[in-house]
Amino acid sequence: GVWAGGLVGDVRLRPSRGTHLVLRDRDLGGLATGLHIPIPGETNRFVLVLPQGDGRVYVGLTDEPVDGEVPDVPDVPETDIGFLLDVLGSALDVTLRRGDVVGAFAGLRPLLDTRGEEGRTADISRKHAVLHSPDGVVTVVGGKLTTYRRMAQDALDAAVTARALDAGPCRTASVPLVGAAAPRTLAGLDAPSHLVRRYGTEAVAVHEMGLERPELALPVVPGHPVTRAELLWAVRHEGALDASDLLDRRTRIGLVAEDRAVAEAEAAGVLAEAVGGHGGR
Repeated sequence: GVWAGGLVGDVRLRPSRGTHLVLRDRDLGGLATGLHIPIPGETNRFVLVLPQGDGRVYVGLTDEPVDGEVPDVPDVPETDIGFLLDVLGSALDVTLRRGDVVGAFAGLRPLLDTRGEEGRTADISRKHAVLHSPDGVVTVVGGKLTTYRRMAQDALDAAVTARALDAGPCRTASVPLVGAAAPRTLAGLDAPSHLVRRYGTEAVAVHEMGLERPELALPVVPGHPVTRAELLWAVRHEGALDASDLLDRRTRIGLVAEDRAVAEAEAAGVLAEAVGGHGGR
């Protein structure tokens, strides 16, 4: 990933920060359709406006070089927030101000440095590369989240080949993601549509938890669709170990600080219940 340059000496990366804003859909007139807004002065760059179906809208993203030590959690600078609001203002009649931004988050792209420090990170290819170091380390860099399975396949194939390991052909292209099914199958599931969108075929089991225990069907945060059953499911079936796992990485409630503060007590209660129900594990 983005730390590969500090682990293998001959890997040269140019980390690039991508920032998203979180807005309330009511501040965008109840927007229900995604938008592509061209960035003024650019020929092939856009800001995406993505309604999440939970009262929130994500707006992003930036492409800014990050110099120096790579942070574990990148900060969101005010310059990124201002840039995204300005692009929104170039296309919408609605005026959005800094106070309308209820959350923001950023990630770092591990871009392979192919152009030298003079070029822009926005112009560096997003294709991934598998590299071999003289010490025998296989490193995969670049790429995008949408191609992570192909990246994993190429990296493992390279490691298997380099060490002449005994392994069969890769199966990742034919193994569906957990919960995946044909649209017709998903449409016939006896579960709310928002659960089907999040969990696929597992939505039925999540929904049944709320039917068996009505208190689990209640929302964790007023006005947000995530229920206590989903938190409990995350602990029992998705490897969540603490409140950050539940609120920041499984449900994304924590992207809005105000919502996170409300949900922390519920998260603590679910974790306590899960531990108590598994012999203290």
